[in-house]
Amino acid sequence: MPAYVHINLRVIDPAKQAALAPRFQAALQEAGGRILHFGRVAQVLEGEDAPLPMAGVFEFPTLAQALTFYNSERYAPIKAERREAQEARMFVVEAG
Repeated sequence: MPAYVHINLRVIDPAKQAALAPRFQAALQEAGGRILHFGRVAQVLEGEDAPLPMAGVFEFPTLAQALTFYNSERYAPIKAERREAQEARMFVVEAG
């Protein structure tokens, strides 16, 4: 059953963000994930909390693969640098 990682973010260091993007994409693909969407939030439809301006959705074949990627040694340094480059909220959901 597929799993989807959702991220809502604000870039705080554009240079660091730009440097991380290709490394993140390579690690994601290596882990069996793919980017379904990444771009600006167009409009808030419901809710009181304002979203951060950017959003992304990444698909993995299974929840286990998504969690393995997030907790992997390969992603750990990227994750640490990502936290310096952006403010983010992230969660994973399982389809079905």
